[in-house]
Formats: sequence, structure tokens, C-alpha cells
Amino acid sequence: MEKYLKDEYDVFEDEKYLTKEEEIKEYFEDCGSDFMECGQGYAQDEADVICKIGNKFYKVEIKAELGSSKQEYGDRLYWIDEITSVEYEEIPKPQPKEKFVCKYSLVLTKEQQYTLEEYMKKLNIEF
Repeated sequence: MEKYLKDEYDVFEDEKYLTKEEEIKEYFEDCGSDFMECGQGYAQDEADVICKIGNKFYKVEIKAELGSSKQEYGDRLYWIDEITSVEYEEIPKPQPKEKFVCKYSLVLTKEQQYTLEEYMKKLNIEF
């Protein structure tokens, strides 16, 4: 898979367990919670994933039912109870996003510069 597909679109591919279109629904019903974040004080009950199977791409919409409990201290704790819906459609192969050069002049401390550069690396921003 081309690097830009992972970096720019976070395309998911599982060549071992997701090998044909007919497996999409069952696969994401089993593993859909891996694509959602839940924890103390935050929850995600929907996720959109682009997956690649062979040379085809699919947009997968996953919806879930959440469970939660009140904590003695802090915010509620959330988790995925069950995946309630998996819908998908074939889409054209995503194309590389247009990039351009822009310049900034910043006044930073060394710590701010380090933090900014780490964040830009995380977002795959060249500098």
C-alpha cells in the first residue's frame, strides 16, 4: 500500500482476515470497537474507516452502543457494549492530498519548539 494512503487517510488493511468484500460486515462487527476510543470521561460511538481489500477501497461506517458507569472519583467510565451497525460502500481510490509550502515566523522557547516539532512529526508534516 502506498505510504500516503496510510499517512493521509489512515487506510486500514488486514490481508490475513479481511480478504473479500463479503467479509466486511462480519469483520467490523467483531473488531469495530478497535476503531473507537472510550475511557474515563470520553466516548466515541461512531467511526468511519477506509479499508482496502485487494485493489478496492471501501468506506465503512461503524456505530456502537456504549456502556458506562459512575466512578467514585472523576468522570464516568465508558466502553463499547456492542457494535449495532456496520454499513459500507465501495469508493474510488483516495488520491494524494495537495500540499503546498507555507512559512511561519514563531517566537518559542526550546520546550515549545520541541513539542511543536513532535506534534508536526505525528501529523506527518514536513518541516
